[in-house]
Amino acid sequence: MPDLEKLVKLSQLFGVSLDELVLDRKPPCEEAPREDPPPPVTVVVQRERTPGRKVAGVILLCMAFLVLLLLTAMGGLLTGLVLALPFLLCAAICFLARRRSGLWCAWTMYYLADVYLICFTGLRWRFLFVPATYAYYSGAHFISAAVQITFMLALIAATARSFRNAPLPTARRNKLLLLAGAAGVVVGPYLLSLLTTALYRAGVHWAVTPLSALQDLLALYLAAAVVTGAVRMWRTRRTEKSENQ
Repeated sequence: MPDLEKLVKLSQLFGVSLDELVLDRKPPCEEAPREDPPPPVTVVVQRERTPGRKVAGVILLCMAFLVLLLLTAMGGLLTGLVLALPFLLCAAICFLARRRSGLWCAWTMYYLADVYLICFTGLRWRFLFVPATYAYYSGAHFISAAVQITFMLALIAATARSFRNAPLPTARRNKLLLLAGAAGVVVGPYLLSLLTTALYRAGVHWAVTPLSALQDLLALYLAAAVVTGAVRMWRTRRTEKSENQ
């Protein structure tokens, strides 16, 4: 029966505890802390959503097919094709254009409506500016011209707003292009009108109506390009000034 001091030295020498040395009993092992099992991993599979423009394209394609089917049965194949053409073109734009498909569809619809009015009714938006030349038209014609101009201005504003954040450096080349476009708004239709008159006098009547339609549309497209470019250049210049300050 060794005393306490010897027991302590013995425990240190043999590397055992006092309980194991005296009582011949191993100390209870400390249980490791239990870890909670990790929560089950929930895999959420999200289905890829179909872009809205493709959904619109499918709807327009179905409408084109329906119009073509009905009007072909009622008035002939040519009538069905002509009236289904706007839906087909807009459906193609929705499938092909990844951005601004609505804007391009609006331009396409305006283009087709303008060509139809010029070719089949003779209505033109310029009636509002030179009424003396078209004295044989009624007030309804000038109202129609005012509606055309309203849609024209809305399209130009929408185009300029859509491209306003696209940078356009204020370089000399870009300024010259804008000036050339602004001059083309006036000069281009005038030159086309001279060509149209010459073709009419020469007896080439089949080319008069398409050139007459192109005369108005050229002024519209050049005006939209000039306004959009001016807005882009102005915003780019303002951004450069703010960064330099």
